[in-house]
Amino acid sequence: MKIHTNITTYPKFIKPVITVGMFDGVHSGHQQILKKVVETAKTNKGESIVITFDTHPRMVLNHEFHKLKFINSQDEKIELIRATGVDHIIILPFTKEFSQQSSSDFVINFLVKTLNINTLAVGYNNHFGNRENNNFDHINELAAEYNFDIIKTDVISIDNLKVSSTSIRDALGNGDIVLANKMLGYKYCLSGKVIEGNRIGNEIGFPTANLDIENDFKLIPAMGVYAVEVEIDNTKYKGMLNIGIRPTLNINKLSIETHIFYFNKYIYGQYIKLYLVERIRDEERFSSLALLIEQLKKDKAAALDILVDKNENDFF
Repeated sequence: MKIHTNITTYPKFIKPVITVGMFDGVHSGHQQILKKVVETAKTNKGESIVITFDTHPRMVLNHEFHKLKFINSQDEKIELIRATGVDHIIILPFTKEFSQQSSSDFVINFLVKTLNINTLAVGYNNHFGNRENNNFDHINELAAEYNFDIIKTDVISIDNLKVSSTSIRDALGNGDIVLANKMLGYKYCLSGKVIEGNRIGNEIGFPTANLDIENDFKLIPAMGVYAVEVEIDNTKYKGMLNIGIRPTLNINKLSIETHIFYFNKYIYGQYIKLYLVERIRDEERFSSLALLIEQLKKDKAAALDILVDKNENDFF
């Protein structure tokens, strides 16, 4: 997949089949659109193109942007799109000025005149341009006028909920990892560098890898204990993750720390990935370290049961 960020260096695309969106999560609904784009481009002997943005529109248009959290970093999103087999991704700068253009201007000046669009693929609730005339009927009229095809994909529902980035963010915020993963079509991932902690885990027999999430806008799921798969140097291990403030230890600072089962390598400073599988319980305050240790033993047994079951019946 080729990545394009400079309009002056765009190649002359062959019968481009295009979809446009932020694609936060690249979830199962997005994947349906991207699959259709790739398949249509191959049928037409053309090229598949995803147009997305360098910044989420809400970051530009929402004055409380510092409170916003998203499913993917830009790098994560690009890799997920790459995995679908798309030929090109165009990353446009999103500015207030850009947001004020009409859907007609965007279609005519960019999709038609700049890219020479052959086919446009949109989702069931897809829109772009300012709020005036940005619905599907208007885009369909433009398609007829400027001689390009248009494809609209159907809504996908899981557990009676429409799949959307918003519904996935809500599920993650509630700690419902199973539902979020179903909607995503893959296991939710946290990645970062392993940093030094206070080493209390070592003292109680449950050493942990403390993760530094370097992207300030990455959505951290609800506090609690989770069964996770841990990827280190392309090898996966089983583990349990605690997201919380460690109340029993009176730390009161949010931490993301993982106990990796049957693992004793030195990994400080390394980047690792955590794939969240299922939430086990809320974070709790225990009256003694002895009670905490007993609960951690139960958590480990529960996590192993979950991870063995998921590996045998993996639907991701």
